[in-house]
Amino acid sequence: MVKQDNSKSSVILSGVLRGITSLTFLFLLIEFFDELNYSVGNAALPALRTDLGLTYVQVGLLLGLPSMINTFIEPALMLLGDTRYRKHIMLGGGLAIALSLLIIGGTHSFSLMLIGFIIAYPASGAFVSLSQAALMDLNPRREPHMMARWTLAGSIANLAGPLILAAGLAMGFGWRWAYYGLAIFCLGLVTLTWLRHIPMPQREPHAQHSTHPLKDLLLGLWSSVRNPKLMRWLILLQFSDLLLDVLTGYLALYFTDVVGFSAAQASLMFSILMGAGLLSNILLIPLLEKIPGRTLVRLSAGVTGILYAAWLVAPWLWAKIGLIILIRLVTIGWYEVLQGEAFASTPGRSGTVMAINSVIGLLGGAIAFLIGWVAARAGLQAALWILLAGPVSLVLFVPRNNSTDSTSQVSHMPQ
Repeated sequence: MVKQDNSKSSVILSGVLRGITSLTFLFLLIEFFDELNYSVGNAALPALRTDLGLTYVQVGLLLGLPSMINTFIEPALMLLGDTRYRKHIMLGGGLAIALSLLIIGGTHSFSLMLIGFIIAYPASGAFVSLSQAALMDLNPRREPHMMARWTLAGSIANLAGPLILAAGLAMGFGWRWAYYGLAIFCLGLVTLTWLRHIPMPQREPHAQHSTHPLKDLLLGLWSSVRNPKLMRWLILLQFSDLLLDVLTGYLALYFTDVVGFSAAQASLMFSILMGAGLLSNILLIPLLEKIPGRTLVRLSAGVTGILYAAWLVAPWLWAKIGLIILIRLVTIGWYEVLQGEAFASTPGRSGTVMAINSVIGLLGGAIAFLIGWVAARAGLQAALWILLAGPVSLVLFVPRNNSTDSTSQVSHMPQ
């Protein structure tokens, strides 16, 4: 009996060890780091703004200009991600992220801070986005499911980041120590990536070689740009981001400048919202097994649009807190389904999809800057009405499901 128990324990331990040493786990850990970095940065923004004496326009530049500049850098990196240089690009991106974190953590100048942000954007694309692409290549025809797991890993980090920062601020450590810790974490992930074999996109049926030559890359890019399905999903992805990352980028400032919270209180509020987002992502995985992805996004967007408008006009603190938590709960499946549809519409070209998405990301960066520009003139409360375009676009332009819906087919495949 003891031998049987020991055998079962060995099997369980062996399974756990295989899981935590798998490539999938490494890629999910990279996403965990990326969202930890993102959530700490958003939660630290009020303290950072006070420390450096930034204006709303400068905050808008920090949140928008790097994304716009990235549009001219990241596409080339993503295209090369469909070649044998994928691993080299990922490693270089990871090292650049670590450098940007050290710059941000150590500077007292807005100019150097902006340089750190500018470096971070294409570096994140090289390291994190290509990790996502590799994860999709490992799981063809299950893109929405893997995107749900990817987002879940990020949501756990989104919850942990503001809590860690809030604890540090409460103990008087300031915000800079968090960036130094993130740099060390990033270097550890770069080391793990260097030790592993990174998969390439699976061959298309007509492919003759294991890697795409330059001509094939450019032909694939041209074909993808002319693919109306892919372009629709990528444009909708940018509009969905208005009530995801763009709103999140301004929420800490909203609670300090409009609602009147302290930096520590705003960080704690941010953690609660990240907890709501985590719960939403946990619910998404079983929901995708029962509800077609497009239907889920359309329903969620309709409800979210009503709740967001109510949140903006609500005069009571308790109502604002309750509504923003509810909004985080019901913005479910937007990123996962839309990004999964984009990958599924162009199989074997995950890096190319990322490259085109980087160019279209110019739209999101411009809107993020626009929010800061309008806030400087009319106030942050008024500027945030622009973000209502996100759920409205999803309701109007996400197509209904039909018998050939790729996401619906994938969503109901057994795990």
